[in-house]
Amino acid sequence: MGYIMQISLFDDLEKKPTTGPKTVLLIDGNNLLNRCFYATVKSVERLPKDSDSRLTNGVSSFVRSLLSYRKSLEATHIGVTFDEGRGFRARLYPAYKDGRKETPRELKLQFPILKEVLKCMGISMFSSKEYEADDLIGSLATALKEDKVYILSNDKDLHQLVTDSTIQIVRKGSNDVMFDKNTFLEQYNGLQPEQITDLKAIAGDSSDNIIGIPGIGDKGAYNLIDHFSSVEEMIKGDFPSSLKRYEEKVKKHEEDVLLAKKLTPLVKDVEVDISSLTSTLDIDGTIGIFGELSFHKLLEEIKTRKIDL
Repeated sequence: MGYIMQISLFDDLEKKPTTGPKTVLLIDGNNLLNRCFYATVKSVERLPKDSDSRLTNGVSSFVRSLLSYRKSLEATHIGVTFDEGRGFRARLYPAYKDGRKETPRELKLQFPILKEVLKCMGISMFSSKEYEADDLIGSLATALKEDKVYILSNDKDLHQLVTDSTIQIVRKGSNDVMFDKNTFLEQYNGLQPEQITDLKAIAGDSSDNIIGIPGIGDKGAYNLIDHFSSVEEMIKGDFPSSLKRYEEKVKKHEEDVLLAKKLTPLVKDVEVDISSLTSTLDIDGTIGIFGELSFHKLLEEIKTRKIDL
């Protein structure tokens, strides 16, 4: 009975139709839930729980972020991507992502809750056992190249997608950096976004357990790609005197760096249905699941129009 009465408080809220060019918010679900969990966790005993004693701190913070960015960006469409596994990269390189810390149980248990919430809200979700969440974002962003696209994630792999119309929102401390192509060019001294795959293949990436070429760090990788443009050109090229110190290392690890270059680019042609992106929220579903999970503050903010649905 309380559930029905609670919904009735919001009967005057109406779904707003969307017309004209799309402004799309693509959210890296794993990345954002991790950030939300750690940003709001103090002690497990004090974390908010629903009526079934399930922890919900990361989920409630995720939803608040989603609604806040949707409003501030005036996003007309939303999609959230999730990892289901390591996909084809693990077949190419079985040690891919080995060594990562085990996800805390308190966080792991919030993923199915988040997916339940997003489903009730009517938010489109994308996942694949063959491709990672970043590949799905890459494929969606490529299919939406005529639209304005915002990617919410701190994952540097997604830098390779930035253009004048595709912008990555990167959280730095308490501020957001709108990471567009100009920002990339400034930060990477003129390299192009797609060349981040070459930098990573050479310098390595401990988070993905990509070793790179031992003895060549970020600066060396930049100098090599600045001169050769790509890993492939570096392998077959002549080393000038200024880069001669790297030549032996490159020759010794030729196969390793070529394998790494197969792992680092995002797949941008996965079949994705952009027509399924969320354009309007399920208001009754949203209010209902918020009530079930005891998101009282969010409900109050929706009622007082501090948060728009």
